[in-house]
Amino acid sequence: MALQKTFKETYANRLQYEAKKGIDIGRYTMPEFDYDKSQVLIIPTLDKPNGLLERMDAKNDLTSAKALYEAYVNLSPQQASDESFWTYLTHVDLFPYVQQRNNAVLEEGFNDAKYIDNYFFHGNGGLIYHPLAGLWWDVHCTIDNDSITPYIYTDYLFKDYGLRVTYMGRYALFRHKEQVFGILQFLMDNEDVSSEHFRQRTRWIAQYFNKMGAVKQLRSLNREYFYSELNRLKDVILKIKTDEDVKTV
Repeated sequence: MALQKTFKETYANRLQYEAKKGIDIGRYTMPEFDYDKSQVLIIPTLDKPNGLLERMDAKNDLTSAKALYEAYVNLSPQQASDESFWTYLTHVDLFPYVQQRNNAVLEEGFNDAKYIDNYFFHGNGGLIYHPLAGLWWDVHCTIDNDSITPYIYTDYLFKDYGLRVTYMGRYALFRHKEQVFGILQFLMDNEDVSSEHFRQRTRWIAQYFNKMGAVKQLRSLNREYFYSELNRLKDVILKIKTDEDVKTV
C-alpha cells in the first residue's frame, strides 16, 4: 500500500491565499486541479486508502463521512487538525468529489473567489466547516465504538446540518464524546422536544452547556450526567420556540 501524501504547509497556505484573492480560480473548474508537485510531502506513518474516491457520494454527506472516517480511522486528532493534509485531499485525491459536492464551480462562467474559500477550504469558520475535515470530525466525535450500533449517534447528527455544524460542531463541547452522546440520546428519546423548534432548542442546549463549562469541569462527566441534566430541564426546553426565547429563557 502506498503512503499518504500531503502539501507543505507554506503551499497549502498559499493556495488558500490565492483562493481568497481570486487568483487563478479557473483551476477549480477543471477535471483535475493543477498543483505544484514539488510542494508535496509523504506522511511516513499513514497509508493511503484504496478506492476511497469511489466510495464518496456527492449527494450523500452521511455515506461520504463514514467512508472517509473508515479510510482514515487511524488518523490521530493532531493529524486531523492539520489543514495542509485536508488541503491536499481536497485538491488532489478527493478533488472530483469536492468539485461535485460543490458543483457551482462547474457552471459556465464561474468566477466566485468567496465560494472557493468557503467550500474548498473553510472560509466559513473552523475545520468543522471544511468539506472533508468536517465530515471526518463529525464521525470521530459521534461514533460509539463500545456499542453494537456504533453509528447510532452519527446517523442522528447527520439528519440536521445546523446541529452537526452550527449548534454542536463548532463548539468545544463537540470534542467531549460523552457530552455529545448524552445530548443526542436525550434528543432521540424525547421527540416532543426534537420534533418542533429543533434549531432553537438545540442552540439553547449547546449554549447552556458552554456556559456551564466556563465554571464547571465537564470533561470528567459521563453521558448520564448530561442526559439527566437535560431531562431535569425538559420543561424549560419545551418553552423555547423562537430565537428570542433562546436569549431569554
